[in-house]
Parts: sequence; structure tokens; C-alpha cells
Amino acid sequence: MNRIHQRKGLIMTRLSCRIVLVVLLAGVLQAMAPISHAAQVLDDGMWFTLPGQAQDISVTAIGEAYAISVDGTPLRWDPQEERWRSMSGSFARITGAAERRPWVIDDDGDVYRYNGLWWERKGSDVVDVAGNAGGEIYIAKTDGSVHKWLELRHSWENITGIARRLAVDPDGRLWAVTPTNEIRMLDDEGWHTLPGQAHDIAAGVNQRVAKVHPDGRVMLWRKRDQRWFLLKGVDTATDIAVTRSGAPWVILQDHSILAKVRIAVSSGIEPQDQETGPEWLSAPEARPDDIKANDIKADEITSDAPSASPPAAPLARAELPRAEPVSPPPAETQTASNDQSGLGNGQRTERPVSDNIADDLAARTYSGTLTFTDTRDNADRVAIGRDGSVFAIRGGDILRWSNTRQRFNEFPGSLVRLAVDPDGNPWGVSALGRVFRHTGRDWQQVIGQTAADISIGANGDVVTVNAQGRLYRIERDGTVATPIDGSGVAVGVMPDGSTWTIGENGFLQYCDETGCKNVSQKASSLAIGSDGTVWIVTPESLLRRYNSDTAGFETIRITGQTPQRVAAGPQGYPWVVTKDGSVLSSQFFERDESNDVRLAATTSEEMDGRGDTTSVTSNAVEGFTFTKNIRFDTVNTDAAPSGADIKLAIGNNNVVYGYSYSGGQTQSGAMFVFDERRKRFVSETTVLGNQNANVQDFDITSNGDIWAYTTSPSTGLFRERNNGQLEFTVNGLTPEGVSVAPDDTVYAIFYTGGDYWLYSKDPDKSSFSRFSNFNSLFDVSVGPGEDVWIVDRNLYVRQWTGSDFEKRPRQGQKAQAIRVSRNGEVFIRSVDNDVYRWNATNKSFDLIKNSRAENFDVQEDGRIWLSVDNTPLVKRARD
Repeated sequence: MNRIHQRKGLIMTRLSCRIVLVVLLAGVLQAMAPISHAAQVLDDGMWFTLPGQAQDISVTAIGEAYAISVDGTPLRWDPQEERWRSMSGSFARITGAAERRPWVIDDDGDVYRYNGLWWERKGSDVVDVAGNAGGEIYIAKTDGSVHKWLELRHSWENITGIARRLAVDPDGRLWAVTPTNEIRMLDDEGWHTLPGQAHDIAAGVNQRVAKVHPDGRVMLWRKRDQRWFLLKGVDTATDIAVTRSGAPWVILQDHSILAKVRIAVSSGIEPQDQETGPEWLSAPEARPDDIKANDIKADEITSDAPSASPPAAPLARAELPRAEPVSPPPAETQTASNDQSGLGNGQRTERPVSDNIADDLAARTYSGTLTFTDTRDNADRVAIGRDGSVFAIRGGDILRWSNTRQRFNEFPGSLVRLAVDPDGNPWGVSALGRVFRHTGRDWQQVIGQTAADISIGANGDVVTVNAQGRLYRIERDGTVATPIDGSGVAVGVMPDGSTWTIGENGFLQYCDETGCKNVSQKASSLAIGSDGTVWIVTPESLLRRYNSDTAGFETIRITGQTPQRVAAGPQGYPWVVTKDGSVLSSQFFERDESNDVRLAATTSEEMDGRGDTTSVTSNAVEGFTFTKNIRFDTVNTDAAPSGADIKLAIGNNNVVYGYSYSGGQTQSGAMFVFDERRKRFVSETTVLGNQNANVQDFDITSNGDIWAYTTSPSTGLFRERNNGQLEFTVNGLTPEGVSVAPDDTVYAIFYTGGDYWLYSKDPDKSSFSRFSNFNSLFDVSVGPGEDVWIVDRNLYVRQWTGSDFEKRPRQGQKAQAIRVSRNGEVFIRSVDNDVYRWNATNKSFDLIKNSRAENFDVQEDGRIWLSVDNTPLVKRARD
């Protein structure tokens, strides 16, 4: 129930007065409502004190409020209990953003984004960050430059303008305070200058803007008057935020928090249901801060902000009878009960997958209590099609359920992952990692595709996830594969084509056309019924079902059984594989089986497929390991001197560089580039080569800059550009290694004594800053989206999680070198000089046969180059 604050002497009647509610969560609601459900908008001069103390504050258009406490703890406002809740980390600035993913800046000027689990570093040398609920993010850097976040490229774009404080309104306009306290606004027509000065600024819809004057006063911008007007009652403000409608929250010099609008959570009214409209705090016609501003044009439109509630497809309520079951085999039956009162009682919903739901029984969600029957058969995995066809895998062999024979029958072929399309035809992943589909006549390979998991929706959408965790939608004829949003190690497809995945960390993720949302539920198995019912098995071996009404999972108990895997079919009925391999069925689906035997007899057993790259996999239930047998071509290196190793580096310009060095009495150094047309290395004139420099490590940016760590003629980190050299130093430290990220950020290892730290430098910066406090680095490589991988001084491989470098895999893997390609594939050179590739599905490194080398690198498409010995012998993976 919301609290109501009324000024003394104000009398309002329910029928004759309209109450203007300013609600933090979604703006303004005008309604003929009981006065007990509202927070009154107060006249100028009245402020509310909020609990706690803070140094920065932010409020989004969808009503999320964040702050940074005096000790640096990030805080999230709980409107229900009217108090702050702590988040992890220690920071100095914060802004709300899309999908409840705030951005922050720490005391070192590094900017981070919250991914739902931890903070991901996204840049450095930042003084302010601002975002809106639509996902637009801007930063101001220490040099005053302004940058916009490009989500698809995972990088920053420099834009015109200069600023030290920023605000982004819900309509996408950027408001800025310059280093000299001038106020500017950027829209589609460019930058506009507003009158007056500001210390801080905040913006709501339709240019409803508030500022803190350098002297601590709070002022509101009136668009119609093109003037600033004073709000009484505050003269020591330091930081400001505004609600969607422009009502300010401020922090004072003593760090107390004041709000012009009291928190109100209207009982029975959800934020997305609230109506928005024009609203202004009354401000006296007093002390305009300056003269009229230049004319600023803006559409008078109020946009509804998206809700960031947990993923749930729109559903139509249905109470439908349970389908008549086919007679099950004589066996013990078990009743599944729910461990929550009122759940599992058949009050479910339906998701139509055809225009005529009356004719689509598969799309209707079951009702009543689930009863599981032991089929008295065994399998490793089960998959069910919309037509009721049930297929299974046992030790790699394919099986098909027969209602008539009351058992699984053998089906030709061998797979380790399985899915069934709406017509009852199986698809799957072979032991070589190749994708196959059954056409209704025989097996056919989906050429060019490898996968670690596969799923098919009731609408026929086929989605695979590869060993790197990327999702692809494959055309139903198996001809085209298109990358889609989302990532994980296992996938399920909804009837509308949206996806659920299990991530590498075990948590679920849901993706639709609006984007991806992380779900705070772990799973080890995932299945989606033809009606859209989502089933999972948790790591604790609990069978759980998603309840869209509560946006959470409810547990379904199976007496005396321990679920390990789940499949789901028509009307959402599940089948379960238990820990001992027993298969339990909650429904036997009636279907025409007359052609099953004939189809099996005409289907080929051969499923080797073809392709230059083969992958060997175990048939173990828990996953499989790719071991690639890649054929290599020897590259002509006649231009290089004999007896010298060639160090390889593949730049962001996708050019392959080689540097050779030989010591002794006649030391020599030389740079080469690979000539794709002539299929050989050719000499490249460089300062490094002219110096006969001993290059220990080097990498290349997209514009051709060469970054090199050398030990002679001097020890240092150098950038070579246009035949000129520039040395980069960190006071008191010595360089040890260098790597260039896909966005051209340079990462370097610097050390003193036994401490080896990672430093980074953005492309537009002139100096390096420390990346983290981890002090045991041996090698580093960085993939897209700041995916930082290292080898530590004990030679263990680690990946940056946003807060720490964690071992990959958890039990540890040793390596001498690591390389991450621009498409995100991770490779290492082991202590035995063999090359391995990271398999995100299996959480392990998989050996690439015939890949022994003294150094290596990887092109953007994952093509491996090997420098084998000092003949010199260089090889590259064959097309």
C-alpha cells in the first residue's frame, strides 16, 4: 500500500477532484482514484528526505533508482520497502540503463557494465557515464571527449562535443555540462547551447531537465519559456537525477538525499499499466538564470519505456481436458506432485502455434496431475516432436519409441545430440560434431555446420549452438545458417522462435526479438513442449516447470526417482531420463506408426559426412570433446633467413606478419608479411627490422600500427607507425608482453620484482592504466567484447570474469601461450607445444592434431597459423 502525503488544509473529494500522482516507477498517472493510493505532487519548497547517504544518484524512465554510497557501494532502490539495497563492488559514479543493467565508474576512471552476475570493464579514463532505459550509453573522458557505446561492435564511437557531465533523456537526446560549466544539448540537428551554467544535469521526457547550479541551487528548464527557474529549499546540492516527468532527486554536500517527489508504489497498479501525461512541478516566476536560449526543436511525444520483467511470452488462458492416452506398457505408475500448494493443479495456459488452435491439440497445455510411467527401457537422451514422435539416444545409437511394441526400436544412424521437427523427422549432431537432418527418406548432412547442441521449435525453427557457445538458426531445408542473439551450451526453442539457453555458468538465458535476458535459475537440462511449456532439470536433480504467471520455476516431484534429463512434447507433457538411465513418460502420444518400420529399413546407417575439418567426440552422456584433425599447407618462407624462428602475429587488418631474429655475432632481424596472391612471405621494411631489434612479442592494430616488446637494441614497448617509433612506459615498470584487442585497445604486461600486472590503453589515449590488481601474468590475448584471457606465471590459463581472473577449466590447464581470434575462438599452446582450442560446451581444451609448433596465431575466421621450427617452417590450416 502506498503512503500518501497531503499538505495541511488541503481537502480533496474522491468524485470531484483529479489527483495527479507522480510515481517513481513509471512517471505520472492521472486517475479518478482513492486518495489513499497516491503520492501528492508538492508545491515548490517541499522536499522529502530519503534514507541513507550517497555521492551519486540516477533514476531511469522506468522508475529504477541507483546510487553510490559514501563508501563506494552501489545501491539499488527498493520502492516496495523504501530503502536501498547493496550491490557488489566499489565505485564513484553510476547510471541506470536498459534491462536493469547499470553502468558505473570506479575511482581509477574505469567504466563497467553490470551483466546480471558481475561487472564487465568497458573502458578507462572516464569521468562520467550516462544512459537511458532504451540502452543508449554515453561517456565523457578525462580529456573532455564524448563517446557513444556501440553494442553490436562492443566498442566506443567518438562523437563531436566536449563534456564532463552527461545525461541522456528517454527520447535519446544527450545533455552535457562542459568543463567550463556551459550547458549543451545534442539532438538530430546537432549541438545547441542553453543559457546559464551547471555543475550537474539530469533529463526526463520532452526536455524536462533539471540542473545543479555551480552555487548548489536546483533549477528546472521550462521548454515553453526557454528559461531556467529556481526550486526553493535547496542551495547545497552536488548531484541530481530526475524521474521520467522531470521531478528531481538531489544529493547535498553532506551526502544526504532529498526527493521532490515522494516514493509511491500504487497498490494494484503495475508500472507498465500506468498512464503517462504532462506534469510539471510548480516553480515561481523568479530569477531566470539567463537570457532565452536558441530555439530547440523536439517532438512532444511521451514514449512508454519497456518493462524489464523476467521473460514470459504472452499467453491465452485455457482449461483443457487431458488427451486420451495410448495404453502404456504394464508397469508401475508414479504420480508427480508439486511441492508448492496450489501448483500443478492443471491451471495452465496455452501458446498457439497455428492460426486455428481448435485444430492444434499439440499447442494446448495439459491439465490435471502428471502421472509418470516407467517405460522399462533405457536411454541417455530423449527428444519429442510436435507430432508425438519420440526418439532417443543410447550409447550413440538412435532409437524410436513404439506405442504398439511398448519399447524403443533401433533406428539407423548414430548421434550424440537429438531433436525432432514438427513432421516427426529427427535432426542431430554426430560424433564428429556435424549436423544431420532426416528428410523423411534418408539422412542428409547440413554442409558446413558443426554444433554442440540442437533444438527445434513447434513452428519448425531449427537452432544450434556451436562449441564456442554461439547460436545459429538453420533453414528447414538445411541450406542456410544465420547467427542469432544468445549464447550458451544447450538450447531450447519456443513455438514463436524465441530461445532459452543454458549458459556456461549454468544459468538460464531467454532471448527474443527485443534482446536477451538472464534468468536467475540454474539448469543442467532444458526442454520446451509444443505448447511452449519450459521444463528444466536443475543441478540438484530437481524437475522444474516455468510458471509464466509467477515468472518463476515450480518443482515437480517424482517419487523415488532422480531426474537427469528432460524432454517435452505435445501439450507440454514431459518425458524424463533418470540418473540410472530409466525413461519415464507422463504421456504416450497417439500417432500413426504404420510407416515406421519401412522408414527405418530404407534409412542409411552411414553418417560420417564430409568436410575438411573433422571432429572426434565421445558418446558420453555428459558432453563430448572436439579433437580437430586439420590439414595444413606449408607456406613459402624463402625470404626469411635459415636458422631463425619466425614469430607470427595476425593483425586486426587481417594481415599475417612474421618477424625473424637470429642472435650471435651477426644478429639480424627482419619483418615479413604474407602475400595472399603469391602464397608466400615477402619482406616488409620496418624500423624494427632496420634496427635488428630482438622482438619478443608484437601485434598489429587495424590501421597497421605495430606494437612490439623488444629486448634489444633497448628493452621497451614501442609503437611503430609510418616508419616512426614511439616508446610507451609505465613509471618504474618494465614491459613483458603485448596484445591488441579487436577494438584496437592495447594490452601490455608490465612488471617489477615478482609482480606482473596487466595494463591497457584505449585507441584514443596516450597512456596505459592498470587493468586489475592480479599480479601474476605470463601471456595475454583479448577477444571481442573485452574477453580477456591470460596465462599466469604458474602457466595456468585464466579468463577475466569482470572482477577476477578465473582458471579455465576450473581444475586447471597449463599453457605457454594463448591467442583469441577476432571471432572469439580461444586457442592455447601447451607446455608440450601442442595447440588446443577452448570448447565452451565441455568446458575444456580440445587437442588439434598435427599442430605442434614453437609459436602460432589465429586469423579472424579461426584459421590457425603455425611456426613449427627454425628451418624456418610455417604452416597454415588448409581451406
